[in-house]
This record gives sequence, structure tokens and C-alpha cells, in this order.
Amino acid sequence: MQAMQYKIGLPEDYDMTIIKNRVGQNGHKTDQFEDLLFKAYLVTEKASGSLANSYCPLYIWKQTEGMNKFIFGGFYDNIIQSFGWQQIEIGVTALVNLSDSFPKSRYMLETYHDILPQVSLTRLDFNQSLGKNEVGKVIIYNPEKWKYVVLTFFEEPPATVESDKQLYTLLHLSLGK
Repeated sequence: MQAMQYKIGLPEDYDMTIIKNRVGQNGHKTDQFEDLLFKAYLVTEKASGSLANSYCPLYIWKQTEGMNKFIFGGFYDNIIQSFGWQQIEIGVTALVNLSDSFPKSRYMLETYHDILPQVSLTRLDFNQSLGKNEVGKVIIYNPEKWKYVVLTFFEEPPATVESDKQLYTLLHLSLGK
């Protein structure tokens, strides 16, 4: 499985209801999209305590063909037309652990980690079970950057968020076929 995300930074005074309305009107269009495991329509809002306003859709693809269809089949053109040319981050999934309650996700916590030089990578263990109140966990790595990210999904926001983590609000969750 592959992961794909583009992070669109928005101005400090951006009216985030524009994004919320956009997702409300169009989010369903990726429901049942070919080869999509899920798409999380994520935002951060300065007014809600985040450092910045952003729109950061996250896709987990079961197969490359669906991702290629989305990027090159005209669907991504909507992002280009609305927000300009965006850098798409691509990663490989090391873990996808989704509970039966995953479709109720409303928040995602993002934590980045470095993969430091070492003699053997066999000690790197990405197997993680779900913790209390967690409804999903995805780990994505990028060997080009030697980093990995742990994405943890919740129905309710976690009580505390450390300063090295980013909490997103999930506006809509599209599940694939």
C-alpha cells in the first residue's frame, strides 16, 4: 500500500468555512474510489489552537493504479485549479491497523520520527497495537528521507498533545471499494 498527502498551507486570516463547505459538497466524490483504502480530509485551524490554517488530505491506496488514476486522470486537477501546484508526498505503509470503529474517526494525531543510520534495520519494529481511545493507526515510511510518521486516529480528541505532534480535525472520511 502507498500513502499520498499534500499539505496546503493557508493564510492566517483564511476563512476555514470555505474548506469545510468544499469538503461537505465534494467529499463524497472519493467514496468508493478505485483502489482507495481511505481518504481522510484533514484540516488544522489557527482559531482552534493550531499554529496555522491548512488543508491536508491523506490517502491510503491499496494499489498504484488508483493513485495514478487520481493524479493523472483529471481528479487532482481540482486541487491545481483551486490551490495551485502542490508537492505530493508519497510514502510506503509499514502498518495499517484499523478497528471496526475507524469510520467514526474525527481526529488524527501525526508524529514524525527519524530513522537513524544503523548497522541493521531488522530491529526497527513498526508493529503497534491500538491504544486506549484509538480507532486506527497507520505508519508510513520514506527511505529517501529516512523518516517515518505515526498517524493515530480518534473519535474524540486526545486529552493532551505534545508540542512535537500535530493534531488534525478530520472533516470527512472516504472509504474505498
